[in-house]
Amino acid sequence: MPLTCSILSPPLSSRSSVERWTVPCERSRNSTSRKAPSTANGSAGAAKLAKPSLSTEEVLSFERKGHIQLNGLLTAPEVHQLAKHVDQAISKRQLEALRHRVRVLVSEHEAKACRTVEDAKAALRRAHAEVGFLQFFNLWRHCSPLAAISRDARLTAAAAQLLGVRKLRLYQDCVFVKWPGHAETSWHSDLRMAPFDTNSALTAWIPFRAMKGKSDSGLQFASGSHRDFALPFWREASTADLSSRGYHVTQPCRMEVGDVSFHHGWTLHTAPPQPQQSQLRTALSITYFADGARLLDSSDTSVRKSLHHQEDLESYAGWVGDVVKGDVARHELLPLVYPLQGSPRQTVKPRT
Repeated sequence: MPLTCSILSPPLSSRSSVERWTVPCERSRNSTSRKAPSTANGSAGAAKLAKPSLSTEEVLSFERKGHIQLNGLLTAPEVHQLAKHVDQAISKRQLEALRHRVRVLVSEHEAKACRTVEDAKAALRRAHAEVGFLQFFNLWRHCSPLAAISRDARLTAAAAQLLGVRKLRLYQDCVFVKWPGHAETSWHSDLRMAPFDTNSALTAWIPFRAMKGKSDSGLQFASGSHRDFALPFWREASTADLSSRGYHVTQPCRMEVGDVSFHHGWTLHTAPPQPQQSQLRTALSITYFADGARLLDSSDTSVRKSLHHQEDLESYAGWVGDVVKGDVARHELLPLVYPLQGSPRQTVKPRT
C-alpha cells in the first residue's frame, strides 16, 4: 500500500506500509547527548536565559532532516515529577478531550451533544471511529509545573537555535495519551493545523516513559519533508501518495526518560498503533514559533483556505479572535519564552 499523508483533512488513522522507506533511528546514531544542568528547583529553576549550545553539526542536521533527538536534555526525576502533575491535570479533562475527538472524527454536532464521558465514547463507537490518541491542550495555563517546563531554558534555547531566531513565543503545549489498542496516527505536519503564516515553528516532544523502538509507539519522521515545497504547492487532494518522493522514514526511536526530540513544523511525522500488550504512552509536546510571525489572513484571496484544517481549533480559540487577521501574532496567551527579560545568562553544556 502507498505511503499517504493527510494534507487537508484532519489526521485520522492510516494503514500505510512504509518499510521500503524506513531507516533505523538508534540512540547511538542520529541523536546527541548532553547533560542537563542541575538546579535546586527543578525545571522552574532552569528557566533562565540560556546561551544556545548546540553544535553546528546538530543545527545543520536539523536543517537537512527536519528533526533531531537530544538525549539527556532533561533529567529523569524532573520528568517523572512532571508526569504526576500531568496525570492530575488530565484526569479532570477527560470529557473535554473526548469531545475533541468526536468533533474531529465524527462531527461538531455530535460533539456538542456529548454531556458525559460515556456519551462521547458512545458517539465514537457508533461512528466506528479509530481513535489514535487523546490530546489535552494548553495545560500550562492551569498547571504551574507545565508553565515552567514550557519556558525552560534547555528547551527554549535549543528551539531558538534550531530555528535560527532571536525571539521565541509559545504557541501551545499538548499532552498526547495513547492507550493500548489505539490506532496509528496518520502522517501530518503540525503547521497545517496552526493559524500562522510562517515557516519558523517547531515542536519539542517529551515522552513520560522510555520508548522501546519498533515495538512501541514513538514518533517516526519523513526526513527532509519540511523542505519539500512542491508537495503542498501542487497537491490539493485530501491525501497524497508520498511513496515516490524519496523520503527516508525513521523507525520509531528508542528514547529514555529525559530525552527530547524536536521536529520542524512542516516535517511530516506519524506514530504507529499502540500495541495491545503494552504500557500506556503519555507524551508532552510543546510548540514554539518565531516572534513576529503573522496570523493567517483567511480573507486574503491568495490564501488557499482549503489547505488549512482546524483539528487544533480548541487550542487557539481563546486568543485568535483578539488578533487582527494578517497582523503579528502577539497575545498574552502566546507568551514570549525566549529570551526571558532580566534573567541571568546560563549555558547548557553538552555531556562529555
